[in-house]
Amino acid sequence: MKIKQALWAIAASGLIACNSNTPQTAESKTLAEGIWQGTINQNDSTELKFNFKVSKLSDSSYSFNISNAGEITEAKMLQIAPDSFRVEMPAFANYLLVKSEGNALKGYYVNPDADDYRLPFSAKAGVEERYENTQHLYPIPGYWKMVFNPGTEDEKAALAHFDWEIDKGVYASIMTATGDYRFLEGSGAAGKLRFSTFDGAFLYYFEADLHDTMQGRFYSGRSGYSTWIAYRDSSFSLPNPDSLTYIKEGYEGFDFAFPNLEGDTLGLDDSRFEDKAVIIQISGSWCPNCYDESRYLSEVYGQYKDQGLEIVCLSFERARDYATAQKRLAKFQKDLEIPYPVLLAGATRDDKAADKLPMLNKVMSYPTAIYLDKKHQVRKIHTGFAGPGTPVWEDFVSENDAFLQKLLNE
Repeated sequence: MKIKQALWAIAASGLIACNSNTPQTAESKTLAEGIWQGTINQNDSTELKFNFKVSKLSDSSYSFNISNAGEITEAKMLQIAPDSFRVEMPAFANYLLVKSEGNALKGYYVNPDADDYRLPFSAKAGVEERYENTQHLYPIPGYWKMVFNPGTEDEKAALAHFDWEIDKGVYASIMTATGDYRFLEGSGAAGKLRFSTFDGAFLYYFEADLHDTMQGRFYSGRSGYSTWIAYRDSSFSLPNPDSLTYIKEGYEGFDFAFPNLEGDTLGLDDSRFEDKAVIIQISGSWCPNCYDESRYLSEVYGQYKDQGLEIVCLSFERARDYATAQKRLAKFQKDLEIPYPVLLAGATRDDKAADKLPMLNKVMSYPTAIYLDKKHQVRKIHTGFAGPGTPVWEDFVSENDAFLQKLLNE
């Protein structure tokens, strides 16, 4: 065991007696039910805040439902000592280790797949606001062009959309050429704007000074940082996601053959795909937009399976080793109830999708969806995924549904 890991194990033993079979006793703490405000310290000066609701369940555990702009992430609190809990997140391996102190919680947010990744966590019962109460805001609703790291080699454009409701706060969506930042919620006060999301695995916090433009900072995880500006630009749009990825010259089409979680290889020549239209999902259990796309494709599969549609996921994991990758992917598939085959195409960061799928010009985004007709000719490749937290979601679903019906009726 590495020295840092050993020190963390010692520290954790002082915070929590990690025995999942610890029986409840007369000294077991009872948590306050209802709304809480949680805080994760991304660094010494940045506090990402979010709200969650605690409810006691019939098995004496607690639900821990995280709210982000209307989306609810249903986690579960397992009591592992009289005053201590482990919060298990759906789909992802990340978790919270917390200790009850009256109407407060203290502990750590842990990412087990990164070295010494634990961030201080605290929470207060009964606090419904996310950040400061909303006061006067500049007229921000609508679309804005957003530029990350302006004036640098890392400059990247995005399309931001804001809604503002009195007494509720600010809801934001930020879309790039490769996806979106999911459900963002916050508030504005005294010329400042703060909004964030925490869905159990991803820590995104934005802040800005409000003028005619927005000038801000973005914090991701424990170390990600970017500056950004945003301004009105009615002519700005993102590139067409169906035009970014394509089959290279010299290749006749798309093909694959990778093992499932039981170790059995499945390829496009398998009988289950014969004379079927196929959606091939390039994905990863660590990927926030893959989470949204997997839920969407699971619904699509249920709707169109009997009409001749098959879906298969090619997952590229970022685990330490193959066994851990299998475990992470199995949890992802189980928790999301993915009904179509999930294949482990790559286990670690060393397994590059571009090497495993040489027929593509590039794999620039997770997820990427490849649509094949019944003769297995590539008909469309959709790069990235703008999910249900974006204003383009309903149009995408409607257009994709029309495309699938045409594909299945040919």
